[in-house]
Amino acid sequence: MMLTNLKKFLIITAGTIGFLLTISFLFVKSNSFFSRSLLEERVITIDPGHGGIDSGSSHAGVTEKDITLAISKVIAAELEKHGASVILTRTDDTDLWNEVSIEDEINYTKREYQEDLELGRSIDPRDKGIALGNRRPPTYRLGLRARLLKAEANKSDILISIHTNHFRSESAKGAVTLYQPHSLYSQRLAIAIQNQLNSLLPGRNAPGIIADDFFILRRSKIPTVIIEIGFVSNKHDREFMLSDEGQQAIANAIARGIEEYFKGL
Repeated sequence: MMLTNLKKFLIITAGTIGFLLTISFLFVKSNSFFSRSLLEERVITIDPGHGGIDSGSSHAGVTEKDITLAISKVIAAELEKHGASVILTRTDDTDLWNEVSIEDEINYTKREYQEDLELGRSIDPRDKGIALGNRRPPTYRLGLRARLLKAEANKSDILISIHTNHFRSESAKGAVTLYQPHSLYSQRLAIAIQNQLNSLLPGRNAPGIIADDFFILRRSKIPTVIIEIGFVSNKHDREFMLSDEGQQAIANAIARGIEEYFKGL
């Protein structure tokens, strides 16, 4: 009788342990899947600022266009490791100016001008001048438009434009993230990313985000931020942005910020 009861006890215990192990396995698997899925099926456009004839800022023989391209590629690789689909607006030293014609840019601007009027938005005088035929689109604007069109054509969830800063004094340092003043989602994205960059490239008082009206922010139809990674004119920032370790740390920080943004959604 005692032997029978012992067998029953062992069978029940084994079953309970097996059940708990299964639940634990599913819990762990579920959690790991959740963490991976934050970026899965997300489409993210990374824009390496400047390029080609447009070198951006420069200091000590280092140009902005080279730093932004190198860092953008590392960011793209990091995001892809987490399951995101990443579009790079450029993968080599090109300014993209030849991808949009002057006539096309005028037509885009006319449509946007009419939308602004209908919605009662404030209108940038440069946009108004182009729309009314009083101003010719500057050539660099064609390259910026090409970047926006790539993000839109790929149905991107967000657009991240990578830049570096420059100042006449070498003491200026640190990262800053610019966001669209008309977009709460852009602001949330900027906060999430800048929170991760603050300790990595300090220099500005928290939160280190600024609303701005640059063309790529003003005209993007999706949540967009411009990340000024650091100052190319500052020795520490410059060397950090040029180093393999620094670029990977920057990519990790931006990827974490993007994950936090999507988690908040």
